[in-house]
Amino acid sequence: MWRSLLFIPVLEDRFIAKAAERGADAIILDLEAGVADDRKVEAREVLGSVVARLSPEVTTTVRINAGWDAASLDLDAAVIPGVSALHLALCEDPDHVRKVADRVSQLETERGIAPGTIRLIAMLESPAALLLAREIATASPRMAGLTLGMEDYATAMGTTPNADLLRPACYQITQAARAAGIAPLAVPASMANFRDAEEMESAAGWARRIGAVGGYAVHPVQVEILNRVFAPSEEEIAWAHRVVEAAARAKREGAGVFTVDGKMVDLPIITRAHDIIGRQAG
Repeated sequence: MWRSLLFIPVLEDRFIAKAAERGADAIILDLEAGVADDRKVEAREVLGSVVARLSPEVTTTVRINAGWDAASLDLDAAVIPGVSALHLALCEDPDHVRKVADRVSQLETERGIAPGTIRLIAMLESPAALLLAREIATASPRMAGLTLGMEDYATAMGTTPNADLLRPACYQITQAARAAGIAPLAVPASMANFRDAEEMESAAGWARRIGAVGGYAVHPVQVEILNRVFAPSEEEIAWAHRVVEAAARAKREGAGVFTVDGKMVDLPIITRAHDIIGRQAG
């Protein structure tokens, strides 16, 4: 799964030209907030050519608009070869996820795209949506992740983005995503404040410590921080390999519990070691 996802306005050629060079694990071509209302049609019309240009170089995803009328038009434009996932802006309930998933399935079939190719990531941006996080996370087999829309959520809560507000919400997102077996992509910091690298690093570190695997960015500075924070360190990787090797020896010798670096190791720790090695490979 992605450590960093970078928003790219689909109508801004100067950003598109360098999108693949920014180091993000995936880019998000934005049809929602990054496009003025009077340019939505234009954005949908150019999306295909932008995806064809970028997808051979970088994992390419698309954020679609909320509300079925706009979302349906976006899906007609976005369910195309080269798109790996769709981000559902202002996702309010599991019914919306299911409706989107059904339409994606129909379009994949019509357009010769392998079934299930295009995954879904729900962006929860209101208190009502957050209360349905578990139901949204399990609404469709296409679900790949959950995130929190920091600015919209804070506004709906009658305040501004701050750690006291965002950390509990991100914890809830992370728990719901983990329970559903999908990716938690919630870092409790406002992306708009992209010049505050210290805040982003602190927030990303906290998110990783509670189980998140990545987050969103609007600037390459944030991409670098997310990639670094969510990547396993050299020490973690070395520890994980020691655990896996010791586990293999213990299995050969018929031992159920053993020690590494003076600490007891059992199944949950072995699983954790494999996860670290998997993230390194990813």
